[in-house]
Amino acid sequence: MVQDGCLLSRRKVTWSQALRCGRCLVHRESGLGELPMTVGEFKTDLATLDSAQMVDKWLLTGSCAVISDSTTHAIADAISTNFGVEYTSIVVVGSARLGFSIKPRRRYEAFGEDSDVDVAIVSTALFERVWREVYEYDRSGAYWPEKGNFRKYLSRGWIRPDLLPSEETFEFAQGWWPFFNSLEIPGCPYKIAAGIYHSHFFLRAYQRTAVEQCKTEL
Repeated sequence: MVQDGCLLSRRKVTWSQALRCGRCLVHRESGLGELPMTVGEFKTDLATLDSAQMVDKWLLTGSCAVISDSTTHAIADAISTNFGVEYTSIVVVGSARLGFSIKPRRRYEAFGEDSDVDVAIVSTALFERVWREVYEYDRSGAYWPEKGNFRKYLSRGWIRPDLLPSEETFEFAQGWWPFFNSLEIPGCPYKIAAGIYHSHFFLRAYQRTAVEQCKTEL
C-alpha cells in the first residue's frame, strides 16, 4: 500500500524515512495495519486539542506504530504473567507507540533500531510492594546513590527501576533485571524496558506533562 510515494516496510524504508514522508501507511504484509501517526498530524492536533485529549488520542490508545498488535499482546502477556498483575495493567508507551519520541532531548526523533520499547506497568499492588521493600531497605540504614532521584519520581507515582538499589543488595531488583534482560518476544527485535505506576492517574499525569511541553514549542 502506497500513499504520498511511501511504502512502509522494514525491508524497504527506514522508520525515519517513513515518518518524513508525511501520511505513510504500513504495508499490510507487515502485520502492523495502518499507521495513523505522523509528526505533522501530531502537531496539528497539538494546536486544537487539550492535553487530556492528546493523551487519549495519541499516547495511551490504539495500535503501536512499530510493533504489531499480536506482538503487543505477547509483551503484555509475558510481563503480566511474570509479575502477577492484570493483563490490562500493561501499556506500551513512548516512541514505540507513536513512532517518534516527544522527550525534550529527542523531540520528534523517529524510533530507531537502538530504541527501547517502553512499557508502563500500572498496578497499585505492585507499586506498593516495591515501595514497602524500599522503605524497609532505607530503614535498615542502607544507602544507594540514586536515593534522592528515586524519591522524586516516587512522589509522582512512578517507580523507576533504574533508580532502585542494585541487584546485589535489593531483592526486587534481583528478579526485575534478569527478567527484562532476557525477555525476547517474537516480532520485537528491540529491548523492552518498563516502569511501575501507582495508578492510571499518575501515568496520565506524566503523559500530559510531556504533551504540554510540546505545546509550548508550537
